[in-house]
Amino acid sequence: MSAIEHPGFGGAADIGAPLSETPLTPRQELEALLLTDKGRLGDVFNRAGLEPEQVAADLNVSSPAFVYNQRRTIDAILDGRPVQGPVYRRQVLATLRTQQARGRGILSPEAAELLAKNRAAVEAAGADEDSVQAAEEAAAEEREAGNTLVALEGVSGVYAFSYGWYLESPLDPGRGNTLIKVGMSANVAERVRQHTRSARAHIPEPLALIRVYEAGVHGADYLEQAFHALLHAAGHDNPRRTGREVGVEWFLTNADFLDTIARTIGLRTIYSGRSEFMQS
Repeated sequence: MSAIEHPGFGGAADIGAPLSETPLTPRQELEALLLTDKGRLGDVFNRAGLEPEQVAADLNVSSPAFVYNQRRTIDAILDGRPVQGPVYRRQVLATLRTQQARGRGILSPEAAELLAKNRAAVEAAGADEDSVQAAEEAAAEEREAGNTLVALEGVSGVYAFSYGWYLESPLDPGRGNTLIKVGMSANVAERVRQHTRSARAHIPEPLALIRVYEAGVHGADYLEQAFHALLHAAGHDNPRRTGREVGVEWFLTNADFLDTIARTIGLRTIYSGRSEFMQS
């Protein structure tokens, strides 16, 4: 593997230099892995020299908040830097596991060991938190989730959500796919509340909202049909669906693939992240 130059994230020699002359360090191998990531993580990593607002505009996302989160995730992958908040920590750890799966057969033993060490550091930082700090972080994430609903009030578009155990333990870890519900609503905030209330009696985990795409000039019904048709065509059908009406909006897919559909159709992403909601 040749060395890679990547300003802002510890790049080294010129691309194409012989391995014998400029061998990659384990950290540079992790950078090379991120360079080839086809999702939002790679999108952000490959725009290291841009301001968050520029990155968001380039990717047609309404808010730059996801850029800050992705850059913190990158720091965790490369350097084991701890992150705050139980929900966000679980999200980062899931991403670390995904990168470990991507790196199998590609990373050297030393780079794979560094990635495992960085994952362990993130896990240990969460375990070492005192109860007061953990409670404060959880409360802050709950307030942020509430603010997300306020921002989505009256928004018409396509939404995607799942539950923690699906997101953290993908059913298809090789491709990073798990069960995600893709639906539409003329008021996304109200639909999230409805799903949260209906899940209260039989779902032991909070609903985790991961994406919302604004309908814009398109009808939300049309967009939902387009998403579903492209998911079916890609073979991302729900393997647990047992009837014509059961699980019709659930797919074995991933957020990055949904972003690709949205980008292809020309939709603006108005929410990208992970906000959890549980009916009290």
